[in-house]
Amino acid sequence: MAADVASDLTRPVQPSIITLMKLAHVNDDDTPDTPASADSRDGLTAPVRRSELVRHIEAHGPVRLEELVDMFRVSAMTIHRDLDYLAREGLIERVRGGARAKPHPFAEQDVRLRRVTRVALKNALAAEAALLIRPGDVVAFDDSTTVAAMLAHLGERAPSAVVTHALGLMRELTLTHPQITLVGLGGQYVLETDSFLGAVVVEQLSRVSADVVFVSTTALKNDALFHPDAAAAETKRALLARADRTVLLLDDTKFEGKGLYHVADLADFDDVVVNAELAPEHRASLDALAARVPTLQIHYVSAPTGG
Repeated sequence: MAADVASDLTRPVQPSIITLMKLAHVNDDDTPDTPASADSRDGLTAPVRRSELVRHIEAHGPVRLEELVDMFRVSAMTIHRDLDYLAREGLIERVRGGARAKPHPFAEQDVRLRRVTRVALKNALAAEAALLIRPGDVVAFDDSTTVAAMLAHLGERAPSAVVTHALGLMRELTLTHPQITLVGLGGQYVLETDSFLGAVVVEQLSRVSADVVFVSTTALKNDALFHPDAAAAETKRALLARADRTVLLLDDTKFEGKGLYHVADLADFDDVVVNAELAPEHRASLDALAARVPTLQIHYVSAPTGG
């Protein structure tokens, strides 16, 4: 059976979403074999290169080793090591002469992968969203990496308290902004999201309130948000119910994301912060919805060059 898998490089594979990414504590001893050029993949660290490898393999199906060597401008040995590492972590399947995606259509990307993906764009969206915080506000954050990027702006925006179920954000907040009251929500810890999810978190949320809540999600379809995980969707819905103002941070990839469980309708939000580089049909859809819903405001943010 293994031989059958290894020999079938050309069979089409449905792109999948990654279930587990173990990129922590990786020794980055790889350097580009050619000088840096205009190619955005030149000079990537090993964790970032591997995350980009997984994204490319998932988007394009089976790929050959030679194609990846040319694309990432590193040696064949480096790509071999990367693919072996990713296969051991269960993120891809090795096949003869290359690799292909693993079929996991309804699972969220691991947080450690998301933290090194589209970082500049996430920072730009977070900076715009942070402008919606007024001094003294109680703010609530979900466990998305885009929302987590808002942490850098909390000092200047001066909220009085932060409510969150994201463990990484709790740790960072206590170190960088000890003057801000932290209300940490606990429950069942989920490694892939580095957060607490489910019924216990939802019950705790019933006893708090916030002035403004910031969330993101995996997929947007038919003017509604969806998420591949039922517990995560339930937790986000509970967060949205506890705030006077609701803000969605969104990027163009979410219009093609996969989701199974309904989180909220776009019309339920007060603000949507999204990058301006959308497909014309997606931008037209957002503008049409804002025209129908006077309480909804769309904030378009230009993506940073190279971000």
